[in-house]
Amino acid sequence: MRYQFFFLFLCFFVHKIALAQNKVQLSSSFKDPILKELLPFFTPSEGHMEDLLEGQVFSIGEATSPTESEQQMMLFVAGVHPKNCTKVMRKLSLYENYHTYMDFIKSSSYDEKAQKISFTIDHALLPFPMLVGFNIPRITKEGRYPFTFKDGFLKDLKGVVIVKEVGKYCLLSLKTDWRGPQSKIPNVIFGTFVQTVGKLGLEHLIRVSLF
Repeated sequence: MRYQFFFLFLCFFVHKIALAQNKVQLSSSFKDPILKELLPFFTPSEGHMEDLLEGQVFSIGEATSPTESEQQMMLFVAGVHPKNCTKVMRKLSLYENYHTYMDFIKSSSYDEKAQKISFTIDHALLPFPMLVGFNIPRITKEGRYPFTFKDGFLKDLKGVVIVKEVGKYCLLSLKTDWRGPQSKIPNVIFGTFVQTVGKLGLEHLIRVSLF
């Protein structure tokens, strides 16, 4: 038993070292190229830019009630991957495998002909599972990819996925906006959920596509 524990600990330790070694550390010269891609969708603070240059993911999620009967949500998340976009998207374009990538995605499928993703999302912060479906091609190269949720709880949500090479690295970003009927989820919980899931989700996607 002690040897098994030691082996597991060693694997965990080696994995942590590998992740640290693969983390980007960008010079200030990358700031302007990154800002050029992000500014059409979101204005990051100096702190956000410092995080990105240090290889951190930053996530901003907000939920408000513009009227008594409506709810509004915004999410912006960004991070820099230590590989180029072509290598990164070889794995991240396999949308049907996302339920094996992230715990809060309970099921995932992709209709190749319709180019439609279907996810079932569940989390301790949510009072009920969320079903989401949207059309997007398999992203295999850099570009901007808009999408709209066709059904589910966040029907009519509009978003864009940004995949852009900066030097030999890959900038990954997501912006979403939604306005719809007031849900049963309080704004504080809703905002915290999308911000947390955005950050943890992109961090995990970067990790699973390192090797």
